[in-house]
Amino acid sequence: HDESVWQTLRRDLVMVGRNLKVVVLPMASRDSASRALRNWDLWGPLAFTLLLALALAGGATKDKASKTFSVVFAVLCLGAVVLTGNVLLLGGRIRFFQALCLLGYCLFPMDVAALLCLAVSNVFFRLIVTLAGVSWASWASVPFIAASVKQERRVLAAYPVVLLYLFLAWLSLVSD
Repeated sequence: HDESVWQTLRRDLVMVGRNLKVVVLPMASRDSASRALRNWDLWGPLAFTLLLALALAGGATKDKASKTFSVVFAVLCLGAVVLTGNVLLLGGRIRFFQALCLLGYCLFPMDVAALLCLAVSNVFFRLIVTLAGVSWASWASVPFIAASVKQERRVLAAYPVVLLYLFLAWLSLVSD
């Protein structure tokens, strides 16, 4: 049966909201993480990646803004390839678009940190907020990764994700 455009938009927004809730409250909804990973979408990750890219490009100088914007997308795609390969090599199960979905939704805390850093120029404040964003994003990715690999390999699977978020945090701090 055909659904209207409004019904499709509503359904997709509800799914984005549900998946975002898993990121905002990562330990309260562990079962939701495995369900979100199975029913992946790219709307939320696209929105959160665009927001981060725009925030970081907005904080960069004019000559570096377009490069910064491009780097965010390239790093996220490369990160999804690395995460997919890493999980598969560790004996887990994940697809490329699931990894892209995981990384994209878990960018939300980095988005919040980047927007706060854009608004405040105090270096100490920016460092604290950015580290909090990295910690939150990394912590939020744990339930997703836990749904993909065996318990004894979760740290190995999460390691490249933490490195990715640390790189984005560094980019956020140096994009003046």
